[in-house]
Amino acid sequence: MNKILFIALALAASGASAASYVTSNASTKTATIMVDASQGTAGGGLNFNGVVKGAKSFTIPAGWNVVMQYKNLGMLAHSAIVVKGSTPPVSVAEKDAAFPGAYSKMVMQGMPMNAAATAKFKAATAGSYLIVCGVPGHALGGQYLGLKVVAGAKAATYQ
Repeated sequence: MNKILFIALALAASGASAASYVTSNASTKTATIMVDASQGTAGGGLNFNGVVKGAKSFTIPAGWNVVMQYKNLGMLAHSAIVVKGSTPPVSVAEKDAAFPGAYSKMVMQGMPMNAAATAKFKAATAGSYLIVCGVPGHALGGQYLGLKVVAGAKAATYQ
């Protein structure tokens, strides 16, 4: 019993719950998502929100506005861009964004440690997308999350 309590307290103290990565406002039809590059050591640091290879995914109601708050916590340069499909691309540039404005600064070269950016876009079309690191080789190394835009969804989620 003490071990379970200790683990629960440790998780709570870390602040890394799924709910902390997304907020949903139905009245303004706005989802705010957090994308943290290199949170911990998973994937040798090639991760978003501490997971690799799309192990977690955001769900956004179709037609909603999205505010993507991106931060690079790692020592290597990283970026974030939303691309169409369910397979990470070999390379990306701003022109490859699935939605206008759906990317951080410095997509291909990456932003330095502790840099942050906010991207705002409208999730206009239902479908399957990925949030990938645009630095060459990082997405193929597993640095991506899923993003599903779903018609009829009532709230944004992360799971």
